Amino acid sequence: MEFIKSNRVHLIQRMGMITVKQIADDLLACNVMSCEEVNTIACEKVEQEASRMMIYMILNKGSEACNILVRSLEKHNPFLFHDLQGYCTTGQVEQDKLNYLIQDLKYVYLSSAFQKYHPLGSDIDIIFDLGTAYTDILLWKKDIHNSRKGQLTLNVLLEELKNPCIIEGEAGKGKTTLLKRIAVLWASDNCSTLKKFQFVFFISLTSTRGGIYETVCDQLLFEQYPICKQDFIKMLLAQRQRVLFLLDGYDEFKPQNCPEIEAMIKENHKFKNMVIIATRTESIHKIRQFGSLIAEIGDLSEESCKKLIKNVLTNKLADGLLNQLKEATSMKNLMKTPLFVIIACAIQMGESNFHPSTQTLLFSTLYDLMVEKNRYKTKEITENHIMLSINHCGDLALGGIFDQRFDFQSEDLADIKEEVLLASGLLNKYTAQRLKPTYRFFHKSFQEYTAGRKLCKLLTSCQEAEVKKGYSYLQKINTISDVTNTYFNLLLYTCGSSLDATRIILDLLKRIDQHRDISQLLSLKNLALESKYTTPPENVTEKEDLNKSDKDIFADCVINFFYESSSKSALSRDFEEFFCDKSIYINTQNIPIYFSDFFRYLPNCVSVLGLIKLDFFGNDSSSKEIDNENVEDLQISSLKTYIPEKAVSLFFNWNQSLRSLEITLQDFNKLKKRDIKYLGKICCSAASLKLRISNSAGITGTLNEVLETCKNLQDLTVESTPLTVEDERQITTMTKLKTLHIRDLQSENLEGGLIDGIKKLVNAEGLVLDNISMDEGDAKKIAEGIRNLRKLRLLYMNHLTAIGDGITYIVRSVSDELNELEEIQLVNCCISSDAVEILAQNLCNLPQLNVLDLSENYLEKKGKDAIDRLVDGLNVLPGMKVLMLPWGDDVKVCLTKLLELLEKMPQLTKLGLRKWSLTDVEVRILGNFFEKEHLKNLQHLDLSMNCVTSDGWLSFMQPLISLKKLVSVDFSSKQDWVPASLLVCKLSQVLTTLNYLKEIKVTGWKFDRHDLGLINDAKVNCRKQFQLVHS
Repeated sequence: MEFIKSNRVHLIQRMGMITVKQIADDLLACNVMSCEEVNTIACEKVEQEASRMMIYMILNKGSEACNILVRSLEKHNPFLFHDLQGYCTTGQVEQDKLNYLIQDLKYVYLSSAFQKYHPLGSDIDIIFDLGTAYTDILLWKKDIHNSRKGQLTLNVLLEELKNPCIIEGEAGKGKTTLLKRIAVLWASDNCSTLKKFQFVFFISLTSTRGGIYETVCDQLLFEQYPICKQDFIKMLLAQRQRVLFLLDGYDEFKPQNCPEIEAMIKENHKFKNMVIIATRTESIHKIRQFGSLIAEIGDLSEESCKKLIKNVLTNKLADGLLNQLKEATSMKNLMKTPLFVIIACAIQMGESNFHPSTQTLLFSTLYDLMVEKNRYKTKEITENHIMLSINHCGDLALGGIFDQRFDFQSEDLADIKEEVLLASGLLNKYTAQRLKPTYRFFHKSFQEYTAGRKLCKLLTSCQEAEVKKGYSYLQKINTISDVTNTYFNLLLYTCGSSLDATRIILDLLKRIDQHRDISQLLSLKNLALESKYTTPPENVTEKEDLNKSDKDIFADCVINFFYESSSKSALSRDFEEFFCDKSIYINTQNIPIYFSDFFRYLPNCVSVLGLIKLDFFGNDSSSKEIDNENVEDLQISSLKTYIPEKAVSLFFNWNQSLRSLEITLQDFNKLKKRDIKYLGKICCSAASLKLRISNSAGITGTLNEVLETCKNLQDLTVESTPLTVEDERQITTMTKLKTLHIRDLQSENLEGGLIDGIKKLVNAEGLVLDNISMDEGDAKKIAEGIRNLRKLRLLYMNHLTAIGDGITYIVRSVSDELNELEEIQLVNCCISSDAVEILAQNLCNLPQLNVLDLSENYLEKKGKDAIDRLVDGLNVLPGMKVLMLPWGDDVKVCLTKLLELLEKMPQLTKLGLRKWSLTDVEVRILGNFFEKEHLKNLQHLDLSMNCVTSDGWLSFMQPLISLKKLVSVDFSSKQDWVPASLLVCKLSQVLTTLNYLKEIKVTGWKFDRHDLGLINDAKVNCRKQFQLVHS
């Protein structure tokens, strides 16, 4: 009791929620606390409050209860216990013992037992040496949001090491080898960066037991080591960041086996020791938030692959395998993963006739090798028992994939003889420090292959019961995410095992595609401002902007399945139905090899694709000459400075016309004659061409040459790229253009340029001028020019802040002449009350109009009257989908009239009343309107910069739930303010109720950490990925 009383301040501040819950469980088991008391503590969100509550409960229960708490603290958090006992200041562990520990650790890391290993399991006597099997790897530095922020070598990683550091990577990428390499470098004193560490502990998290001390002794030292646990803990506390823990395999770690290690990772600030954790990509979400430095292991370069093969094989075998890989170009992607290189090397040792081509064939060869080569070990067992056991192994693998199980127990083997599976090497058995043995496949990827092999056998069986069983598994795969993520490898290996199985899987994919989730339909098809003319928002990250959409990823997966099936043209008609109107994305930094086979063997599928998106990346810093091969191997976007020949051969050699091609040129500071020629060869392959040029000053002055090669150009986008007058004149000669989008162009408008020639684009259906240099005189020219654009359906003129009264001329031309217009967006472009009244009077001339965005415009004079007339004019357009209104003095008096209008617009998907000076009264009126469900299809709502208090927003939360299809809302405030706690609670409830909500903006709302914790818990509980944007 005295210990608790004297240290209660430290206990309250430092115990942490994990320790509190563990101690509470012990107290419950000892009948010291009731279930109600434990639940009360566990439900407390603030860890200090939970600690305080438990400590005062126990102090009131007497000394025996206090003793139980102290013993539990010593068990679960020895670091804190010994620190409070004063062990850190009562003297140092004897230096000679520490020196012995250092020498023992170095002896372990330099030993053959640590550096030599069986890549295919101990039963196959093929040994690799870490010293020769390790090759330099490429690491990608990542932030907590999973975006790549730059490249790292191992040396740079160690120099920039932050605590804790997380190493992520897919199966077989070399995570374990990397950590072992660090341990060996430390032991050999060959790395100056590692000399700052007194101790390095390599721990395999798959076989932890007890505490850290017990695990270290078990894996690296021996029991009854001269340094006792108490002194070991004291040493860790004293040495702090001079101790490095290398924790391998967090994806297979069971925290309950060693809570101290879990606390070291998730509460590292309390222990101070440096930690590097390795985990598979699919498990990093469990610890991503705790990582100060996150690094992803990249692909193995071709040079590193060759080096690895030469290091582990004899010269003759290495030359043979390298020649086979050179001929089988389809293996290039496989060889980017060290695991597959090692398997290929191992198989080469045992099978001189091995010829690799796909992942399935690689694993199939391995599977057959393991079973056949070890058949002699089970010669006493009948062939029937052997086949039953192998079949059961497939059932284990397949069931495990759907249950996310990778450890199996004795009961899972039922009556099957385990020696068959162990002898063949299909399963490994682990018994050390376990009450019951555990069985695992030697690698998760091998389990996935075995499962795919079994699923293929079930689906193509002649027995009805087996076919029915196979289809019962397929019924569990229901969404695109299931295909592209959870069961991708399973389906890949199933397709690779049989053409008939591929045909069945393809039918499954068609069904999923036809019945995709409604939220995907909403986000991909029905959002009015996500039409084909709409530009991505400014805050879109590079990954979101440049990489594949969900639809692209789905199509890419199916191309992978086709390639893996080795079906060539055999299933071309089956695949054609799926690919009709699909889009695919090709990043020219790394064109996957399977695209070559797709273009070669499925030309009918390529010809029915709705769109192929092709991105080329230049370099926005000083460029340098680099040959094709090096660029391709390094896969570094900053080094790509020209159009690669591989892309040219892929498109120019194809003998049929593509339907539509979308090409992006980004960050080019130089464009050579050869690049223009290559680009022309690619562009001529499509009947319809879209060209997007972004941030490419190197194209300035040569754009006219580029456009001359694009005779079939229909959509042109130029962003943040200066234009010469010749460039602008060339644009105006492209009379077949259907869409022209110019953004972020601040150069002076020259005589005879784009402004003067806009009238020539008579076939244009979309015109977007966003943040370009334009004065009132230019606006008048534009107004005259667009009168000729009679086919115009979309007009966006945004952020034109210097055009003055020129906007009035533009509005008059629009409302007088362009009666085919469907979308008008005039955002932040000096629109006046007079211009709004002109538009209102002439809306009857725009019968197709369904999008009107006049936001970010202040109507200085007669704003209320202008809005009133606009509402009247909109009565003739009941089919409106987007209505974003300007603001002005007293415009809120028009709210009642506006709501009467909105009752007649059931198709409205976006509504904006930004800066309307709405108060609690108006928001309640608006809430009552929404509860009547007149706007069931509303997806975007902007009520930002109004004058609403907590009471007003609180009354609005319940009506908000009526808008079931909401995707984004903006409730941002003019000034910073603190929302009431009840409002935060209600907001959290709303977030869990609206199924399609992706973004909520509440800039100006000042949340504290309790508020954010509550919102985050709601987000986690409902498993949503919405984004909260706040101050």
